[in-house]
Amino acid sequence: GEAVNYWIKQVEWPTWVSGLDAIATYKRYGIIFGFALAVVVFCLAVVVRSRTGKGKWERRGWRVAVGGLGAVAIGSLSEYGISEDLFDPSNGFGLELLGFLLIMIGTPILGRALHNEAGLGRIKAIGIALIGPIGVVAGLAINGHLPGGPAMPIIVTAMIIGITGLPNTTHA
Repeated sequence: GEAVNYWIKQVEWPTWVSGLDAIATYKRYGIIFGFALAVVVFCLAVVVRSRTGKGKWERRGWRVAVGGLGAVAIGSLSEYGISEDLFDPSNGFGLELLGFLLIMIGTPILGRALHNEAGLGRIKAIGIALIGPIGVVAGLAINGHLPGGPAMPIIVTAMIIGITGLPNTTHA
């Protein structure tokens, strides 16, 4: 649709590098992004799982936020990487939107829980709480398309800072 046409114009310049036409370059980016995000989500889940002493709300916040990242990764892969004969790409788009909604819900839960249950400082906790909604909205405003590119690295970085900055963090 219209978003694809917008992005095709944006990716026309690197087509000489890849040797692909603009649509193939656009789809290739979506596949690479989906796989990269899936790896990051897996690593983040392993780090979070190794943390002991999590409170009830912290566990819920992590599940919602990391689950949202996982939904975005699966949605991106299904939207760009699966043949349209096998799978309707709009289903992947819907999964990405669900993932972003979960991120926008999960990071505020997580920020508050990290402050209340894990002793994370107030400023860091507020940053974690706001990074999901701000990252998704700012990403959408910046690139006029799904906010995956700008938002995901910000969200993942904030979560990692939250894990490593916890005063009572212990690893199994």
